[in-house]
Amino acid sequence: MKKLLMCAALAVLATGASLPTLAASAVQDDYPSRPIQLIVPFSAGGQFDFLARLVAASMTKNLGKEIIVENVSGAGGNVGGAKAANAKPDGYTLLEYGGNFAIAKYLTKNLSYDPVGDFEPVAAISLAPHAVLVNNALPVKDFAELVQYAKANPDKINYASPGVGTSMQLTFEEIKAHFGFPATHIPYRGGSNALNDLASGQVGIGIVAVAPAMPFIESGQIRALAVTGPQRAQSLPDVPTIAELGYTGFSSGSWAGIVVPKGTPAPIVDRLHEAVEAALADPEVKERLASLSFTTLPGSQADFKARIQQEAERYGPIIEALNLHR
Repeated sequence: MKKLLMCAALAVLATGASLPTLAASAVQDDYPSRPIQLIVPFSAGGQFDFLARLVAASMTKNLGKEIIVENVSGAGGNVGGAKAANAKPDGYTLLEYGGNFAIAKYLTKNLSYDPVGDFEPVAAISLAPHAVLVNNALPVKDFAELVQYAKANPDKINYASPGVGTSMQLTFEEIKAHFGFPATHIPYRGGSNALNDLASGQVGIGIVAVAPAMPFIESGQIRALAVTGPQRAQSLPDVPTIAELGYTGFSSGSWAGIVVPKGTPAPIVDRLHEAVEAALADPEVKERLASLSFTTLPGSQADFKARIQQEAERYGPIIEALNLHR
């Protein structure tokens, strides 16, 4: 380190650049020099946790330093989000970031941080489509029949989601509005609880991510009528997308990526972006994601930033119209 600073001092004399600038550059060139923390804002064992650990393992190989996953759950992801936002912007604290943060900007009042403005996007990772599901007792065979049945029985139709203000609820509200059918929202504390009640017939319709729904679909307890992604899910090749059913251009799902605290040096952000992109190109990672119907989202940092902004702008008016503020 002393040798490094001496070289920086000589460079100052030669170029007129400031010592702090050159010292910072040298530190960035040495990045990463120690393990990196990746905050997952939800509990262990869930979809977000699985995705983070899979990508972190591949990034560790690329960066040469371990990425340690830490689950910091609570308040719909906002406890982990606040911890990451307040961390030192040096590239050693990452946050697994999803649509919940773009939604939180409008859903939750008086947050201690800005869930959009306090972060620098690194890279998007994947999109997990939602599935529109029905209990087998509901007398409908496809999505068109569901719409007809709901219109004919407006007082009988309820739908389950993993909770108020989740992307699943907001997605189903978009679908309802487009196709013009009624359904009362029944919020649950997580997708597994919603699936259990859907399978037992406590509720007729549900919307959750495809992956956790598959055991219930494969056992014949529930049926999938549509998926919300830009293409059909690999695990449900015979189930049409909402776009195919008449909502042209529609695409939604639970997406995730990596962000860092705002102010993290650009060379470090670039290095992390390269590591995520390398992970998404890893054949083992690609195979694992595809098997769970995840669609990878390779692209630039600007692409990811645009996705975050578009999601916030998309769901903000829905939250306002439904008066979901809390």
